Amino acid sequence: MNPQSSGPARTRSAAVITVLAAALLAAACSASRSSAGPGGAPNAGGSVTSASAVAYSRCVRSHGVPDYPDPNSSGQLPKITPANEAQLGVSDSRFNAAQAACQHLWPYQAPTQAQQRQILADDLKFARCMRSRGLPKFPDPTTGPDGPRFVIHVSSDGFNPSTPQILAKAHACLHVLPAGAPQPSATVLP
Repeated sequence: MNPQSSGPARTRSAAVITVLAAALLAAACSASRSSAGPGGAPNAGGSVTSASAVAYSRCVRSHGVPDYPDPNSSGQLPKITPANEAQLGVSDSRFNAAQAACQHLWPYQAPTQAQQRQILADDLKFARCMRSRGLPKFPDPTTGPDGPRFVIHVSSDGFNPSTPQILAKAHACLHVLPAGAPQPSATVLP
């Protein structure tokens, strides 16, 4: 979605996409699915992600960025932006060199094409299950730069993904997903 061409209402709805998507899919899936997210996006929890995030932080510090932070209590590394990069107390070139040296440890690698195809197939099963549970307009997943995701239009699809009833249906459909599969991703639009 391009907020510049869609106006303020679209910008506000884009700001809540993550919250509503979490209400539908991530929250329903968190009880029994892996914490490793597709498309390089870290999700909360996950000992494997936490361990690799700690290893990455240690590596960056050992390559000349002594103030690089450890992951938070959810195992996620903070996003380093140009604004907070200055707080690390090193030059851009030193920071970039440390990141390059430690890239092999970066815990949020994008899935391969084969993995994306498998995620898409799994998410199609999830969509069919949701439709069989009384949501005939539950969308099939689409593919994008971050991997497969559901795009839910509340007004035209006819359901609000944050209601307890929809969350219960999503939780009931988790059985169609293989153990350890990444959590479905969603974009929710008004």
